[in-house]
Amino acid sequence: MSTSSDQPSTRGRSRALWVSGGAVVVLGGAYLAGYALAGDNVPRNATVAGVAIGGLSAEAAAEKLRSELGPRLSRPLQVSAGDHTLRTTASELGLGIDYAATVANAGAGRSWNPIAIVAALTGGGEHRPVVTRDTAKLASAVDQLAQEGDVEPTDAGLSVRGTTVVRSESAPGVSVQRPQTADALAAQFVDSTELSAVVVRTEPRISTAEADRVADTIGRQALASPITVRTGASGSFELSPGMIAAGLSFQPAEGTLKARLDAGKLIKAAAGPIKGLGLKQPKDAVITLAGGKPTIIPSADGVGLDPSALATAALGVLDRPAGRSITVPATTQKAAFSTDDAKSLGVKEITGTFTTYYPGSAYRVNNIGKAARLVNGTFLKPGETFSMNATLGKRTAAAGWMAGGGIEGGQIKTLLGGGISQATTTTFNAIFFAGLEDIYHKPHSLYFSRYPVGREATLDWVSVDMKFRNDSPHGVLLQAWTTGKVGQTGSVTVRVWSTKRYTVKASSPVRSNYRGPGAVRYDSSPGCVPQSAMSGFDVRFNRLFYQGKKLVKSEPFFWRYNTLTPVVCGKKP
Repeated sequence: MSTSSDQPSTRGRSRALWVSGGAVVVLGGAYLAGYALAGDNVPRNATVAGVAIGGLSAEAAAEKLRSELGPRLSRPLQVSAGDHTLRTTASELGLGIDYAATVANAGAGRSWNPIAIVAALTGGGEHRPVVTRDTAKLASAVDQLAQEGDVEPTDAGLSVRGTTVVRSESAPGVSVQRPQTADALAAQFVDSTELSAVVVRTEPRISTAEADRVADTIGRQALASPITVRTGASGSFELSPGMIAAGLSFQPAEGTLKARLDAGKLIKAAAGPIKGLGLKQPKDAVITLAGGKPTIIPSADGVGLDPSALATAALGVLDRPAGRSITVPATTQKAAFSTDDAKSLGVKEITGTFTTYYPGSAYRVNNIGKAARLVNGTFLKPGETFSMNATLGKRTAAAGWMAGGGIEGGQIKTLLGGGISQATTTTFNAIFFAGLEDIYHKPHSLYFSRYPVGREATLDWVSVDMKFRNDSPHGVLLQAWTTGKVGQTGSVTVRVWSTKRYTVKASSPVRSNYRGPGAVRYDSSPGCVPQSAMSGFDVRFNRLFYQGKKLVKSEPFFWRYNTLTPVVCGKKP
């Protein structure tokens, strides 16, 4: 009995083993088939930035991404930062795409992991490209964007107009956040051509509300009434609201606006009543000409009010609306420009001189002589600028200028102040050889042989000035005079007195590009002025600065002279 019952049990176990073994074989086959089908392909449903790459091999997927996403590296982009826009490309920003890494990130590549195999055959989804960065290039682009896009906040302010305190409003600023902007650009450029920098709002130090508070308190009181100034035995005077306003300002400090009084402006505004005290004013030294040479008129001390003491005392009572008085004793006051100051400027020798000659017509004798008298004695401290127009003033008949020949619109015409270009040219050449800084000069449009070619200067009240700057550490004194009279050849000479720094020479001028005049033009109008034909040409030369025998600097000059069309008064024959 027992033997017959054991045989079926053994057969059952054998069948179970066969079934299990078969299942393993089937599953193994399916596994191997799945592995073979999946290969190194990208998961079936994978996309990158909207580009479908599912089911493609890694190589094919990378090529497709390169084809469809690559153009996005060179397409125009607009990057906005506040109100500023930068036009650029992803490549110029230093951004790129690693296609192989992007495909791998999307799941491409052989794997024995059954989960990966199933994903390759049935899964996948949207992925972002793997973006590469040229860190230095991107940082430089973001820095440029920040430099132009950053806007400093505007503090509220108070200004004085007449005797009224006026408030200006505050405004927030914008600050580009550099690291965050670099990340944002890298994240945005694939999907959009309009990118945005990461900016934060920056608040002003002084709000409109704070400015209003100051205006309603000390701002209103500061100009509410006069301030009585007692000077001791010399008497007293009043600072009117208008005088106070001339020196009053409100400056940012400690998160608010604080009243300030400019001592120089205040003392100048109060000059009238201070003069009424009868105080002996200090006198500055004067460097002038006497006997044809520089001389110093000495300075003199005086009695007066210390500007800083006056401003400080007045500031102390500005917050009182009425009944304001201060005491500022009159004391000995030193001259602002002393005799020793004048001596230290070294106005002692001729550093540049030039003479030109002119026909003795009445208007030339008058105008050139007048110009020389106005230039004569002009003194410039170091750093100061000379303007020929400012020195001569507007040329009018009432001011004593006569009408004479001048150039206007490429034609010779009769103009008030005609001939003063002679004085301008002479002055320019004197400062040229003195080695002073040429700020602006303009040669004539036509060449006149009485002037050095290219090295001359015209003048017009409206549009053309001649300016130079005293760029030396010494004083500069101009001396000018004329010779001759009507009917005789005249001359004008300008000298520069200072301390010699250079020996200045001009290289030989080189002419080129000669041009002939146009055809004769006939003019039958009553105001016709005949003119001869003139050729045009270019000229180049250098100003050469020597110290001893050594050339230390060379300054190039260039000018292009126009042609002059001949004009015959009358009808064309």
